[in-house]
Amino acid sequence: MTADYSPERLRDLFHRKALASERHRSAMARILGLSDTEAAALAYLARSGHLTPGQLGEALGMTSGGVTALTQRLVADGHITKEPHPTDRRSMVLSATPEIIQAAEECFQPLVADMDRVANRLNDEEMEIIGRFLEDVVTISERHAEQLAASAQEAQQAKFAGMPVPGLWA
Repeated sequence: MTADYSPERLRDLFHRKALASERHRSAMARILGLSDTEAAALAYLARSGHLTPGQLGEALGMTSGGVTALTQRLVADGHITKEPHPTDRRSMVLSATPEIIQAAEECFQPLVADMDRVANRLNDEEMEIIGRFLEDVVTISERHAEQLAASAQEAQQAKFAGMPVPGLWA
């Protein structure tokens, strides 16, 4: 008897995986003495290698002031570095330090090892099918995340558009 892998079941499995990932990252953040936002920032920096503050703010949905405060904390704690942008003198490039990446990798190592064991049980054809499916799911998920983030930003801007500032014109 085969398992029921209907679209609904697959969505439920992805949702459970996403929730488990959130719990894992949150626990890792607590172990490393980070806030969830700091851990998310470091995850984006580790994934990309480096980002400008604007790119990091966009990924996290933060204002420039919020990103400034976040990066100041992470620099002060020795978790990220700030270097001049190689082509834009007005900007900086943020990178996670090797030490914080190693500490995070140590937290994730047991999970990675277990996932690799599961993947290694697959034959080449199964790996190809699953890989294509996951590529499509990631592409769709990233596109929808960007669209929803843009909608959220528009909604927030509309909320504050036209709001009078008390005492400004008095």
